[in-house]
Amino acid sequence: MKIFKAELLDGLSEKIKASSSVAITSEILVNSDSAESISKEEIEKTLASYGFSNPDQVDLYYLNSVLVSTGWNKNDDVFDTVEVWGAKDSPVDKQFNYMHNENDIIGHITGSTIYPKPSDDLVIPEKFDIITSAVLYKSWSDPELKERMDQLISEIEEKKWAVSMECLFSDFDYSVVSPDGVSKVVARNEDSAFLTKHLRVYGGKGEYEGYKVGRLLRSISFSGKGLVDNPANPRSVILSSEEDPFEQEPTKLNIKEFEMAKPKEVKIPEVIAASVTEEVTVETDERDVAIADLKQTVSELEGQVASAQESEKGLKTELDTVKAELVTKDGELTAALATIRTMVRTSQVKDAGISEDKIKETLAKFDSVDDEAFAAMLDLVKVQANVFLESQTHADNQPVPVPEPAPEPEPELEPEPEEVVASDLEDLTSADVETVASVISDDDTSLNEVFSATANYFRNSVLSTTKNLK
Repeated sequence: MKIFKAELLDGLSEKIKASSSVAITSEILVNSDSAESISKEEIEKTLASYGFSNPDQVDLYYLNSVLVSTGWNKNDDVFDTVEVWGAKDSPVDKQFNYMHNENDIIGHITGSTIYPKPSDDLVIPEKFDIITSAVLYKSWSDPELKERMDQLISEIEEKKWAVSMECLFSDFDYSVVSPDGVSKVVARNEDSAFLTKHLRVYGGKGEYEGYKVGRLLRSISFSGKGLVDNPANPRSVILSSEEDPFEQEPTKLNIKEFEMAKPKEVKIPEVIAASVTEEVTVETDERDVAIADLKQTVSELEGQVASAQESEKGLKTELDTVKAELVTKDGELTAALATIRTMVRTSQVKDAGISEDKIKETLAKFDSVDDEAFAAMLDLVKVQANVFLESQTHADNQPVPVPEPAPEPEPELEPEPEEVVASDLEDLTSADVETVASVISDDDTSLNEVFSATANYFRNSVLSTTKNLK
């Protein structure tokens, strides 16, 4: 069933969903001038001929009753003639339960008919009843249930019980009755849904602005009936044997006159229309205010989002600029460090006695060597030069002076480079170079590799062509 906005705002959604079925009670009466003198057997025999029941079954109790009447009931549910006519055959074969408890089935409905019968099947009567035949189960294996059924049948004949109709429906409109008794139908939609909260079934008083408001059920299907002790439809009676509603032309039945107003589909009364318009206008104004507030909130949020996005864009641009500056500065720093490194190494190479024309080549050759290895390499060059000079000093078979006892050790100072004659360096043999290299610790493998490469380079290139050594 569709739930409208006004009903949602009134908190009626769950109630409407939960009440898509309805039960209506109807009094069961034995219709006889001398009802008290009729025996149980006579009643059973009379009722056995009604409807489409299987007659004369000893374990069944037969009864006919008015299931529903068109118009209003005492619960302010309204049964429209067209809706009820369309559902007239739906009660057949449905359950007959005790006190609307579907887990306590005591019988079933066997037949259904319209009273009074229309002269023309194409013409729906202005007002009518649906009368059903039914049976109760008399035979029970449980002694307590058997005793209860016997008691119920006895009390039914004493007019202590009633029949209550049960039905399903998929939608509803409003039946509105003016103070002077004129009945109108108001379609249920977004504009009129505020009337739902005034219906008795949903907690209202059944009135609005002096008008009586009822729930007119749509798309009805009768789903059964219950045996109850609280009648709602005064027209529901058990008929006498002379009154058979299932005859082709039944005689007039002794049923009370209709006491319920029949709704007619006409325009909404002016006061209702005005009230509807007023409430709709108020609700529309409130809705417009709410929408305006929401739009304002959305606008503010959109502004905040745009500001945040703009701020993010500015921060990203600033970050990109800083990154670019860092790259530039890093390049400049790298270039400056390289220049300083070249200057330091040039000074070190000159200090080691390398000739000017070999400085550039020497720096390029050992550019990948770190500063510590490069300094060690230059120290090797100086050692090689010193070894060569000492070998030349003792070449004329002069005895090598016996070294005096070593004095107390003093802090070693880096020896000043001695000038050597270029021609003498040219006579430096590979054995001499390798002898010098052998003084390096065997454990320092990487440094040995550097020195080995250095010795080879100076042996084959630098030492043999040094021109500035004297």
